[in-house]
Amino acid sequence: MGFNINKIGGVGGVYNNQKVESKKDIHGASQVKGKKDEVQISKEAMDFQLVMKAAKAARDIPDIREEVIAPIKDRLDNDTYEVDSKGIADKLLARKFNIKV
Repeated sequence: MGFNINKIGGVGGVYNNQKVESKKDIHGASQVKGKKDEVQISKEAMDFQLVMKAAKAARDIPDIREEVIAPIKDRLDNDTYEVDSKGIADKLLARKFNIKV
């Protein structure tokens, strides 16, 4: 008993016998006229969209506020910037002891 690879015509015959009939009647397609597709967006998807919009808005905000930094830079460049050592010490102590200054 042996196996002959040349005798696989039976498989090809199965494929040839299965033909797809084409539909020429498209009359049934007009019956769905008037129906509209609907999409439902989940609460999680809406929340995700809101978070993504907030993240995009946060990316557009500059890390450094130039309107605050520019006057300080000018005073540093002109040697007119003065450090309030008493104010710094008061804030350090207030933070250490949880006191509002």
